[in-house]
Amino acid sequence: MALQDIYRELSKKLLMEHSRVLPRIWQIVCSVEEARVVNALPATAQELAGRFGTTEGDMIAILDNLFHKGAVFETVKDGVITYRMPRHIIQFHDATILWKEAPKELRDLWMEFEETDYPMLLDLVTQIKMPSFMRVIPIGESIASRNQVLAHEDALSMLDTAHTIAVTDCACRTLFRKCDHPINVCLQINRGAEYAIKRGTGRRIDAAEAREILELSRKAGLVHMTENTAGRSNVICNCCTCCCEMLRFAKDEKVRRAVLSPSRYQAHLDTEACTACGLCEDICPVKAIKSEGGDTMLLDVEVCIGCGLCGSVCQVGAVTLVEVRPPDFIPA
Repeated sequence: MALQDIYRELSKKLLMEHSRVLPRIWQIVCSVEEARVVNALPATAQELAGRFGTTEGDMIAILDNLFHKGAVFETVKDGVITYRMPRHIIQFHDATILWKEAPKELRDLWMEFEETDYPMLLDLVTQIKMPSFMRVIPIGESIASRNQVLAHEDALSMLDTAHTIAVTDCACRTLFRKCDHPINVCLQINRGAEYAIKRGTGRRIDAAEAREILELSRKAGLVHMTENTAGRSNVICNCCTCCCEMLRFAKDEKVRRAVLSPSRYQAHLDTEACTACGLCEDICPVKAIKSEGGDTMLLDVEVCIGCGLCGSVCQVGAVTLVEVRPPDFIPA
């Protein structure tokens, strides 16, 4: 396989075969020899050593280096480590940006990718009706009736049941730095936390500190998000609209449901109780609620992502979240 073909092949596996930028990113992260190893995954170190004619120890050294750079991930079953590629472009993006020794050129290329090639991926995901990568986690205090809240859509419950928790820097704000929102607030749980701790990109914390980080993030107007699945949640992101690779596209009507799934909830405005103070308008990340002038606020439920930030700041209880989607709205 020719030099450029191997990097193009890796990009194709992340649904970005026609990207101009992603092969250049792969080229910074992996040498040609390393790229061929990544392209042979999933496999164990022993299998790869036999395939590439090297010792298992030398192959483990190669894989450890790729793991450190964010190009390779581990799955452990019955004590055997199987190595795999990133599941999707988002995982590759976040992992490589948090690579501590990443050269400036890599981050410059990721910024170029986000502005040029990433929208192309969102169009593709929209066309093939692929489930969105991430979904919004509602703020529990804003929900009108708590009896329908599922454990995997309640951030506090996710923390309380996690066996391992770590905090990492937000990859998006690390990359773009367009705001002064807190950076060290990305919560990794269970396997995600174990990965971050082993790799050295995350710090182990307890549930009490994690809850403090959630509260800090809420007060800063950040949106809680997690993987869009009911069966596996390894992260609780706390995202801003200016840097987040998901949230900053959430107002784009064409691709918003492809890039980010709303929660099962939607804001409800009690117009009689509302005093039109404007706090909800100020904090809404997608501008779903706006002043019409005078004493009237207007809520666009089609734009609302169900985060609950509006209800968390309403001092008269005029804005709450109500359930509008069934539990199976979240993919299994």
